Amino acid sequence: MAEDSGVARPLTIIAIGDAGESGRVLKSNASYITDMYTGAHDGGKFDAMIFLGDNFYNTGLNIPADDVEGEIKSILGRFKTPFEGLGRRNVHAITGNHDYYARNVVDVSFFFGLIDIETAPVGLTSKGNRREADIVYWTYYYSMPADAFYQLSPGSRDSVQFIFVDSALPLRTPPQSWSLALDSLRTLLAATRGRPGIMWRILVMHHPIYSVGQHGGYTEWNDETKTIEYLTTCDKDSNAVGWLKNWFDPEDLCTEKYQQYLDSLRSVITASQVRIQLALTGHDHSLQVLYYPDRDADCVGCPKVHVISGAGSIATRVKFPSPPFEFTSAQRNPKEEGESLSGFAQLRFEHERLRIVFYDGCRGELIDMGDGRKEFWIDVTGKLLNGSTDG
Repeated sequence: MAEDSGVARPLTIIAIGDAGESGRVLKSNASYITDMYTGAHDGGKFDAMIFLGDNFYNTGLNIPADDVEGEIKSILGRFKTPFEGLGRRNVHAITGNHDYYARNVVDVSFFFGLIDIETAPVGLTSKGNRREADIVYWTYYYSMPADAFYQLSPGSRDSVQFIFVDSALPLRTPPQSWSLALDSLRTLLAATRGRPGIMWRILVMHHPIYSVGQHGGYTEWNDETKTIEYLTTCDKDSNAVGWLKNWFDPEDLCTEKYQQYLDSLRSVITASQVRIQLALTGHDHSLQVLYYPDRDADCVGCPKVHVISGAGSIATRVKFPSPPFEFTSAQRNPKEEGESLSGFAQLRFEHERLRIVFYDGCRGELIDMGDGRKEFWIDVTGKLLNGSTDG
């Protein structure tokens, strides 16, 4: 962490998810992030980066060996300047479901052609994740949980603990195989429960605990009301295609396996007796801040604030903002049909408060997440504050 003009700069983190598609969106976000790091843009220099999974589409680095180097360069080469400045220990990456897929199956038809899926990634392999772990630019986490600590300012005794959890593997494996990773997380939290000076704990995963985006069922554009409507992907009568996809690969929040995993995670957090103030995730290709203070009442330490930053290279529909509990980056122009703005999140730890903002890399500006809110503040109890001056 650096100091500017003798004044300690607050710990600042960039979080970008689902950045694995090379193209205009990724290029714009990477350019903006680079300008922030070099000072060419006044968004503020940052101390670390976190990649929130689905780092390479469509099947991670599970590609021919001769193509691996070129694929890494096409995605991560755009971040060369901040990577070189930060160093491997300050760039963190977690795995996503696409990083585990073994291969693509193209033009798959079911029910005598009534349902057709043009491209379907299938299978399970860790080969691509092992290749990602060997990338010199970052520290990569998969399979087992891990953590990283940062001082809130140079010389400070207070710190933030980032807890990295592989949420992709459980959704691709049977529940009876989850115990090793869950036990490891339980041990990790117990070992750091009494560690002096931990002021903040941030849970970092690919899959969100809550979402009002595509994986949360908000997919249907109503051209009469000009809004995004909910359509379940877990009912074969009302959404046969969504149900079939989740039958093969339960990646939506409504599925039994998804909720079973989240229940297991909540159980571990409850038993740990620690407080996690924020869940930081991707998976949905949108930008969201969700605050649910009355949910998960039985899990005292579970986060009430949920940040989704999954629009690093692809953007999809997301529910329109519904303050004061749901803030999103849905575009209201009917032409965009509720598609999220692309971009990334910035977290700045100002000791007893955490500031969160979202940047639109394509437009080069802060994003209004609804009701005029361009910044969000969380206190150490995990409460989302009304503005920058309350609390």
